[in-house]
Amino acid sequence: MNEIALEERISRLEKELLLASDDTERRVFELRMEVDRLKLEVAALRNFLGTVNPSFAEQFPQILDQTIREVNPESD
Repeated sequence: MNEIALEERISRLEKELLLASDDTERRVFELRMEVDRLKLEVAALRNFLGTVNPSFAEQFPQILDQTIREVNPESD
């Protein structure tokens, strides 16, 4: 390859890396937003359950332990 072809290839690769980086940053931002939304939903559910069932706060650690043992969070 001649020098001009190499420079063009390097320029294309730089652009591809920049686009990939931008896409990754956007996706990380979207995932953080989704996680924040889930945190808010869990907090709302815990508040509601604590209101309708006063012993919920007491029972929750056991429920959580059981759920951790029985549920695979990576399965649908």
